[in-house]
Amino acid sequence: MLVLAICLVTGANLFLAGFSAGITVATAGPGFREEFEQFGELVSELLKLAAILVFGALITPTFLFGEIAWTGWVFAVLAIVVARPLALLVSFLGTRLPAKEQLAAMWFGPKGFASVVYGLLVLESGVERSDELFHLVALVIVLSILAHSSTDVIVARQFDSRPPPTPR
Repeated sequence: MLVLAICLVTGANLFLAGFSAGITVATAGPGFREEFEQFGELVSELLKLAAILVFGALITPTFLFGEIAWTGWVFAVLAIVVARPLALLVSFLGTRLPAKEQLAAMWFGPKGFASVVYGLLVLESGVERSDELFHLVALVIVLSILAHSSTDVIVARQFDSRPPPTPR
């Protein structure tokens, strides 16, 4: 609470201050790390839920289909099926990771909750064209959720060494 109060009064970056406060607490009392671990997991899940709820409340059919030009849709699809896989392909150069695992990683990651947070930060920033940028971020996230959530079981089955279940 002290860190929050100081940041609000001084206008300091809350994320950097929270990160620094965490390092300070862990350094000052090594036993605190274990205590904060469980608490931190719970708090982070609650905050993720809140951010996802806010993000989801902003996504409507009008938002997706009435406010994003066709070029935004092309951008979103290319970000998911070309840019992210290509970036990961480059990162795998020289590794011994099997091709099947590389392909799975190229399809599913990296992605995550940070995209939602960054999208909301952009929206609240008030910078020029922040609304348009948020629309693009949101569209990529929505398409990613749909594409990856509908293919996760199919891809996971490719890694399952057990024989498929027999129909009854």
